Amino acid sequence: MELKLAKNTLAQANTKSKANVVKISYEDMLKKCAQGEHIFYFDKENSHKEMQKVCASLQKAGYNTYLNEVRYGLDEASYIYELHII
Repeated sequence: MELKLAKNTLAQANTKSKANVVKISYEDMLKKCAQGEHIFYFDKENSHKEMQKVCASLQKAGYNTYLNEVRYGLDEASYIYELHII
């Protein structure tokens, strides 16, 4: 399972370019959790169902998760997913 990470700047977020798309796999997320990284930001192009599936998989692996939508603008399409893994 691969998920798209959120872009780093607002200028990148507003572009439709596919050139700077960074993906992370479920296995890579588990490795980063073991190294101490516990907060991930994902692009809005990931479906909510996929995000819930990742949360369920992490909970089966023994982690607690918190998924939130972070809005960075006034319109409905200006959001990213924030995933905390505890």
